[in-house]
Amino acid sequence: MSGTARKPKKTPTQTSRKRKILKWVGIGTLVLIVTTLLVGFIGYRMLLRQLPDPGAAPRGRDQTSVVYDRNGKVLAKLYADENRTDRKLDEIPLELQQAVIATEDQRFYEHKGVDPWGVARALWVDITRGKKHGGSTITQQYVKQAFVTSERTLKRKLLEGILAYRIEKKHSKEEILELYLNTIYYGHGAYGVEAASQTYFGKSVTKLNLQECALIGGVIKSPGLYSPYLDAEAARVRRDTVLDQMLSEGYITSEQHDVATATEIEVEGLKESSARAPYFVEWVKAQLADDFGADAIYRGGISVATTLDWNLQKDAEKAVKHALNGAGDPSVALVALDPNTGEVLAMVGGRDFSSQQFNVAVQGRRQPGSAFKPFVLATALEEGILPEQTFESGPASFPLPNGQTWKVTGASGGKKGPMRLRTATEKSVNSVFAQLILDVGASDVVATAEKMGLHSGIDAVPAIALGGLSEGVSPLEMAAAYGTLATGGKRAEPFGIKEVRDADGDVLASVEPSITDSIDPAVAYLTTDILRGVIEHGTGTAAKIGRPAAGKTGTTQEYRDAWFVGYTPQLVCAIWVGYPDAQTEMKDVHGRAVTGGSFPAEIWAEFMKAASEDLPEDDFVKPDGLASVKICTESGGRATEWCKNTASALFLSDHMPTDCTLHTGPTQIKIPNLIGMTKEAALALLKKLMLMFEVTEKDVSGVPAGIVASQKPKSGSVGTTETVVTIVVSNGGSTDMPPFARFSFQPPNPTVAQEVSFDGSSSTDDKVIAMYYWEFGDGTEFEGPTTSHAYAAPGTYDVTLWVTDDAGQTSSISQSITVN
Repeated sequence: MSGTARKPKKTPTQTSRKRKILKWVGIGTLVLIVTTLLVGFIGYRMLLRQLPDPGAAPRGRDQTSVVYDRNGKVLAKLYADENRTDRKLDEIPLELQQAVIATEDQRFYEHKGVDPWGVARALWVDITRGKKHGGSTITQQYVKQAFVTSERTLKRKLLEGILAYRIEKKHSKEEILELYLNTIYYGHGAYGVEAASQTYFGKSVTKLNLQECALIGGVIKSPGLYSPYLDAEAARVRRDTVLDQMLSEGYITSEQHDVATATEIEVEGLKESSARAPYFVEWVKAQLADDFGADAIYRGGISVATTLDWNLQKDAEKAVKHALNGAGDPSVALVALDPNTGEVLAMVGGRDFSSQQFNVAVQGRRQPGSAFKPFVLATALEEGILPEQTFESGPASFPLPNGQTWKVTGASGGKKGPMRLRTATEKSVNSVFAQLILDVGASDVVATAEKMGLHSGIDAVPAIALGGLSEGVSPLEMAAAYGTLATGGKRAEPFGIKEVRDADGDVLASVEPSITDSIDPAVAYLTTDILRGVIEHGTGTAAKIGRPAAGKTGTTQEYRDAWFVGYTPQLVCAIWVGYPDAQTEMKDVHGRAVTGGSFPAEIWAEFMKAASEDLPEDDFVKPDGLASVKICTESGGRATEWCKNTASALFLSDHMPTDCTLHTGPTQIKIPNLIGMTKEAALALLKKLMLMFEVTEKDVSGVPAGIVASQKPKSGSVGTTETVVTIVVSNGGSTDMPPFARFSFQPPNPTVAQEVSFDGSSSTDDKVIAMYYWEFGDGTEFEGPTTSHAYAAPGTYDVTLWVTDDAGQTSSISQSITVN
C-alpha cells in the first residue's frame, strides 16, 4: 500500500448541492444581464423621447438676464446680439474655417459626431495633468449651443452625444461647420462669426485677414479669458497658438505664420456700455460664463444679486474723474471691499471703459513698489524684530548668496544714521527694508503675503521687499490682503456675486463669505499701528480722512506705477495709477511726478471720505498680547532716567525692548580749556563732549569781543554729561548793551508732524541784529528770524535762539516745547 493519501470521493449529496448553487448563480446572472439590458433600453428610449428635433430651429433667445447691486438697483440687462446675420460657408474665409478646425476639432472630417480619440485624450490630460480638457467635437459644441442645456450632468452629455450622431447623419460636414460658425458664442454678447467680426474688428467677416481669423477662432475656447478687450496679452498668445496649430496642420506656410504672429492686434473698440459699473459687470459676466455658460447669461433670464453698492460706485467714479480726466492722463484702477466679508463694494478698472476694456482692477499685474513693504513688516514683527529697533538708514550695498551685490537707496534728502523701523516704514526707506528681508528671509515674507491674500507663486528673492516681483499684483488682491490687517488677522476671500436665480426664481447658486485665520491678531494690530503713521506724518499724508485709518504708498522705478492701499475697520480700498498697456514714465502729470502719495492717496481720500460718511467712526480693536513702553527715541530701547527724548511705543508682549544702550548714566568727561577760544568754537567743543553750558557776556578789560574770558569749572577738572559749564565771553569793553533774545511759537501744544511756527523777530538791540540762529532740540538747526519746524516723534524738546548784533555781541534764550 502506497504512503500517499488518496482524496476522498465526493458523495452524491455534495455534487447535487454544487449543481444547484451553479444553477441559481447562472439564473441570477442571466436575470441581471436581462435587467441591465432592459433598463438600458428603457433609459435609451426615454432619452430619445427627450431629444429635440435636430432639424428644428435652435431654441429661442427671448429671456433677458438682469444684474443687480446689493440693494436691488439694476446694473445691467444682458441679452444676445439679435442683429445677427448668418453667413453661408463660402462667404466665411477659409482661413477662419481652418483656424476653428485646427484649434477646436482637428479630426472634424473623420469622426461621426463624437470623437473617441478626443475623449480619450481629454481624459488622459485630466488624469495626468489634473486639468480639465475639453473633448467635445465641433458637432457636440453646436448641439450644446443650439439644442441642449449647459448643465454638467451625465444625462446632458449622453443627449449631446446621441444628438451629435443624429446631426452627422442628417447633415454634411460643410453644413455642420456653417451651422456651428453662425451659432457659437464669441464673447461680448456676439453669437455667430458675422457678429464676432463686427464686435472685434468693425467689419464684415468676409474681409478678415489671417491673423484676425486666428484671433476669432481662438476666442471660442473662452471669451472671458481670450477677448482682446479684456486681456490683450492673453489674446495675442492665444492667437499665436492657433496660428501654430494651423501651421502644424498644414493650413498655412511658415512665412504666413511668421507674418501673422508679428502683426499687432488692432480692434475696433466696444460700443459704449449701457451697464452701470461696466468693469464690475464684465467681471461678474466672466464668472457666470464659467459657472453657467454663455446661454444662461444672454438667453436664460437669470437674476444676479451682486455685492456692489451703487452709491459707493458713484463715489469711486467721481473721485477718479476729479483727479485724472485730461487727455493723455494715466489710467486709474480702484477696488473697495468690506474687509470683514470680502464683498466687493466698488470697482473701477480703468479711467474710461469705452476706450479701455482691460480691467486693471482684476486682471492687471503691476509692480507694487513699496506697497509690498507691509508684508515684510508683518513677517518681521511676527519673528520678533522690534518695531522701534534701529537700522542704518543711508544707502547701502548687500552681498547676496549668488555672489551679486544688491545696491539700495537710503532715506530721502541724503540722511544717514540709525532709524527706527516705525519711522523707516512711515518714510518708506528702502535700505532699512532691504536689511529687514535679509534678516527674516524672503521665503517667510512670501508665505505671509500668500496667507494674507496675494496669489501663490511669488518668487522668494530679496527684491520683493521693495516691490520687485517677477509677476505683479492686482488691485483686487492687494485690497484683500490689506483687508487682513483691517480685520485683525482674518482673511476674507473677495467675491462679487451673492446669489443667482433662474427665470423661475429658483436659486442656482448662493455665496457666503469665506473667512480664515491668517496672521496673529496682535501682529496685525501692531502692523496697523505703524501704518497709521504713514498717513499721519509719513509719505501718505494726502490720505488723511479725519478718522482712524492706515495704509501704505507705493511707487515703482521711473514713476511707472503708483499705489495707495489703505483701510479703516469697515472699508479697504486699493488705488493704482499708471498706463495699463505700457511701462510709461509719469514724471510730469499736471505738473508733478506721480508717486503713491500724490494722485493715488488723493483719490483714496476723496473716495473714503464719501464712502465712510454714514459709517460710525470706529477705531481698530486692540487685541491681547500688546504692551506700551516708554522708549528712547534715539536708540529705540526702553528709556532710562538719562534719556532726554522719549515717547510711548507699542510692542508685542512676547517681544519687549531692553534698556537704552546710548544713555546708560553719567560719563566722566575732562573739562577742556576754553579760555581764549571764540565763543562759537567753545560752544561747538562743549556740544561735542555732550556737556551742558551757560553763557554770560560782559565787559572784560583787555579781552576782545567774542572771546571766552573765563570758565567754571576750571580746565582739567572732571565732569559728567550733567555738568553745566559756565563761560564768560567778552563783549569788547563796549558800553553798548548786548542784544535781547526772545521768541514765540504757535501752536503751543503741537502734535507729531504738525508744522510749528517760530518767530524771533521780537528780539531787540540798540543797533542791528545781524544773525538769528535756532537749535530745535532734535538735531535740526536753522538761520533766520522766523521759521517753521515739524517734529517726527512725540516728546519734550529744548528750543534755543541765539541772536548776534553787528558789534558781535551775542545772547540766547531757551524754551521747552512738548510735542504730543
